Amino acid sequence: MIDRAEIIELLIRGANAGGALLLSGAMLSLRPFNWRAGLGALFVVSAACYVLASSPKIIAAFGVFFTPLHVLSICAAVFFWWFSLALFDDGFRWRWPLLIPLAMTAPLVVANFVLPREPSPLWSGALWLSRAAFVFGYGHAIYTAIRFANDDLMEGRRRFRFVFAIAVAIMGLIVIYAESTGLDEGNPRGLMLLQASAIAALTFGLGLWLINGGFDVLKAPSLTPLSAPEETAPSLAPADRAAYETLMRLMGEGVYREEALSVAGLAAKVGVAEHQLRRLINGELGFRNFSAFLNSYRIEDAKKALADPAQARRQVLQIALDVGFGSIAPFNRAFKEATGATPTEYRRSAGVDG
Repeated sequence: MIDRAEIIELLIRGANAGGALLLSGAMLSLRPFNWRAGLGALFVVSAACYVLASSPKIIAAFGVFFTPLHVLSICAAVFFWWFSLALFDDGFRWRWPLLIPLAMTAPLVVANFVLPREPSPLWSGALWLSRAAFVFGYGHAIYTAIRFANDDLMEGRRRFRFVFAIAVAIMGLIVIYAESTGLDEGNPRGLMLLQASAIAALTFGLGLWLINGGFDVLKAPSLTPLSAPEETAPSLAPADRAAYETLMRLMGEGVYREEALSVAGLAAKVGVAEHQLRRLINGELGFRNFSAFLNSYRIEDAKKALADPAQARRQVLQIALDVGFGSIAPFNRAFKEATGATPTEYRRSAGVDG
């Protein structure tokens, strides 16, 4: 006999699955297709699978068709981590270390198909390895969301970072607690309902944010952001025109060479509120984060210095410091992302020998 609480729980799980399918379809329909949208769709589908796969009633109802749902549900935390990196890091690139947490969940996938569901060292090891991947993924997702929040020029995403961090922390604690109890027929109905509600709230909260402007964040950033005054000035509102002209004058004077220059610091120099400067750089110049805006100028200066025969004996580190970078590692990374070559390779291709 199914009681009222169990009916509510099953309805929440079903609504979550239906909402996830609609949300993933909307993400996949974005053109041009990109990593953010694809990983977002993968996450919401896997989260829905987790909600379904953690209900004994639904497991029994699916029967043999439960297998693909279970595999996706086990990997949901990894897919969530991938999506958070793509969402909050504009420099996201696919690299092999991203597969490590997925490899940590693989033993649990295998154990579900080859081991009996009874206590054993192999089963416990696979379970705890998967939970370690879960804790790492959710913890690093929170860290990624808040680490460069002040650098984010997209105001909607900047605010969402903090909401995301709080919501994920709460949901992670609920899921870990529910997982530690086993999520079986013997669990208190309230716990099952709380677990389903927490994940449904995160999924639907993400959907509401996307509907209210978040889909712009999922779109790939422009490869050629505007930066020339003559291209941008005609589109400016009168209130922003003076600020824009001051900003361009300061950038032309080399204010970007100041190490650790912040949005607040530059806003004070321009003479506008911080939020106005963020809107100006993002909306008019097309940059999503402040570092990319500064680096677009710094890299151009570095390219000129590296290709200048008169500066052939200058060390790359000295050039990096002169254009505003605090150390060599971020300079090398930004330079290669912008040009496809390391500073040394670029200097050599320009025919300049140190």
